[in-house]
Amino acid sequence: AKTARAGKFPALIMYQWAGVYSLEAQTLASVKDRATEGWLVFNVDSHDIPPNEGQAEHPELGNYQSQGNTDREAAYFLKMYLRDARAVDYIKTRTDWDGKTIVFQGTSMGGQQSLATAGLRPDDVDAVIINVPSGADFNGDAHGHRTGYPNWLTNAGATPNPKIAETGQYFDTVNFAHRIKAPVVAAIGFLDTTSPPAGIFAALNEIPGKKEAISMIESDHNHITPEKQGAWNDRSKEVRDALLNTGTFKVVEPFAKP
Repeated sequence: AKTARAGKFPALIMYQWAGVYSLEAQTLASVKDRATEGWLVFNVDSHDIPPNEGQAEHPELGNYQSQGNTDREAAYFLKMYLRDARAVDYIKTRTDWDGKTIVFQGTSMGGQQSLATAGLRPDDVDAVIINVPSGADFNGDAHGHRTGYPNWLTNAGATPNPKIAETGQYFDTVNFAHRIKAPVVAAIGFLDTTSPPAGIFAALNEIPGKKEAISMIESDHNHITPEKQGAWNDRSKEVRDALLNTGTFKVVEPFAKP
């Protein structure tokens, strides 16, 4: 989506949270809002399905997040991350892109995809804005602390499969973090058990450049306590507005105030 006026615009690539659903039904309003602000918006489906279809049309995608998780060449996240990276390639071919600014934004699994893509395309992204990103610390359960989505080891049983643990290290956002060059703003719910804070902080600590944590000390995952997400709503808009107008923004270091 983009504004109706002619011109060239900075690009906002939006990656999606977990689940199998119609993009048209779930995300059209937010995409239109960002386009109205002045962005060239590309909303990327996590799955290789038409944007008006969901779980009902694709029962084979039930439990997709664990499919192939004993082999990094077969794991579902492999093609998901490759699709995410190809979205960047596509945006760069658009004649209505301004040729300068590309920003990633995502919540939960969308944040996971944003971090992975920022590591895969470190020279093609100018900022990463994410809320309660999942996919960090895949193997936390094996080390005595809580991990979260996609819960590979938790769902593997009392004795974790070592092949799952090995595969998890490859897709973990911490594995991509050291390659990220763009500044990252990440909102963290301190009560979140879907995307536990410890894993997100571990990923942020591995990012060599500038990063900012939006500490939401009373928030669970975004859909569980939406009323506690005000800090994310306010700060993400501030950052987008600054990027839209100037192509950059000032990172609050080391952490944003709660």
